[in-house]
Amino acid sequence: MNSVERLVASADGKPLDCVPVIPGIGHYAAVLAGEPINKVVFNPALMAEVILRCVERHGHDSCSPITDYGLGTESMGSRVRFGEREQVRVVEFPVATRKDVARLRIPDPLKDGRMPVILECEQILYESLHGRVGVQGAVAGPLSFAANLRGPQGLLIDLIEDPGLVHELLGISLQAGISFGEAQIRRGGMSTIAVYDPMMTLISSAMADEFGFPYLERLFTHLRGLGAVVMLHICGETTRLLERMVQVGANILSLDVNVDLAEAKRIVNGRAVISGNVATQNLAWRNAAAIYEESCRCIERAAVGGRYTLSSSCEVPLETPPANIDAMIRAAREFGATVLAEWA
Repeated sequence: MNSVERLVASADGKPLDCVPVIPGIGHYAAVLAGEPINKVVFNPALMAEVILRCVERHGHDSCSPITDYGLGTESMGSRVRFGEREQVRVVEFPVATRKDVARLRIPDPLKDGRMPVILECEQILYESLHGRVGVQGAVAGPLSFAANLRGPQGLLIDLIEDPGLVHELLGISLQAGISFGEAQIRRGGMSTIAVYDPMMTLISSAMADEFGFPYLERLFTHLRGLGAVVMLHICGETTRLLERMVQVGANILSLDVNVDLAEAKRIVNGRAVISGNVATQNLAWRNAAAIYEESCRCIERAAVGGRYTLSSSCEVPLETPPANIDAMIRAAREFGATVLAEWA
């Protein structure tokens, strides 16, 4: 059973040889290859090369381009910081007043900023791995995209003091996400799109129902209408949000370390795939034996019944020793095979 077959069987709740494993590898792939991040993110061929080398080195079941929340916003006036060995991040935001919103233009993913780099990288990955290893695209969720236009602190204040401005920014962010996601499906060949919306965990459930989930649902409806599978990752303790995450159409729920996998499996009840949640801080700072044990505990809590993927709780830190990723893979292949065999 190859990686794609394993992922499909797991998603369908069918018998499979072992637990699928997809560490959240992004910028780590460049560090593993010894390439400067600020060079990789502008070069689609080099980006694809470091990702393919990472897949070959570790043998995980799926991969994705190296993305960040600044993608798209830099074409709208944000300033993004690029370092040799640091994750790309927005450091200046284009929306200081309501007047600035009128100046915003939805970026063209085929022409603007680094989005064409991602699309070309996806095409290379698709051609190199199609049918053997999974490849997924990614977009920032509307609330997190809006935060990189307004600034996270400013947006959180606006939720209370100027909700109308927030809705304006969310409408623009949704259209940007739809445009980029559609381009990844039609041009990049992606059949799975990961949506990352960490700002959602910083607001109340009531605010999430007003400012978060309606926009996510519209994004998911559009992407799924194009035939894509949608994964949703919200950082932090999201147990209170799981039901809504399923209701708005997420096919895969990527869960942070704070979420109990067994409880999540009970709540979701087969309506979506559960993915998670080896702690990223442990990947960076603990040894391979500890990571193997932690991975096995995750598998024990969630693998029975299928529809589970072993993954990191968020993006793999740059400092992660390669042996720790190997330990995750080994746990999925060895212990995961044993657990599934006993269940079958």
